[in-house]
Amino acid sequence: MYDDNLLAGRGLRLMFVSQLLALIGGLMREGILFGILNLVAVIMGIGALNVASPSHPYFSRAFWLNIVRLVLTGLTIFSGAYELTGLAIVFSMVGLALDAYIVYLVCTAAGQILILNGYATLAAKGATVWKVNLFCTIALACFMVMALEPILLILAGVLVIGTAIATLVGSILYLKFLSNAYHILLGAENF
Repeated sequence: MYDDNLLAGRGLRLMFVSQLLALIGGLMREGILFGILNLVAVIMGIGALNVASPSHPYFSRAFWLNIVRLVLTGLTIFSGAYELTGLAIVFSMVGLALDAYIVYLVCTAAGQILILNGYATLAAKGATVWKVNLFCTIALACFMVMALEPILLILAGVLVIGTAIATLVGSILYLKFLSNAYHILLGAENF
């Protein structure tokens, strides 16, 4: 049990850094630093889930889904994502769904380990995080479909602003949950 806590804590600490880099990169949106930050974030995320995978089967599933997501991102880029083709939209929507499922798996696995350690309140916050993430994912997928119709494009553009703010808040909540969880699971002596 103690070893599982350490493995999960180390993995969640790496996941926290990975998500922080991804958030910073996402706010930049362009340039070579954006690409480098996102590449490092993806590699660290895969490594984090690999470290945590022995502690809970959901971490292992999230690890493999993260690799599938990386391949899917490559397919999206090569299918003409910059031209907004139908295939690119399908790949992007599947990628959004995978991202939401990975957040669900990480929050649920960490939550179950936290409950075993007596931290049910923090585990409940993890459930809130994945639900906010799921809502934002569904909204973004709807806006992607709306963007295909020129009349609805303006409406989708206006609505996506609110969703972007909600997604930013959700990302900050996810970072806070990861930080709190890894601090608890690692304990003060393992920093």
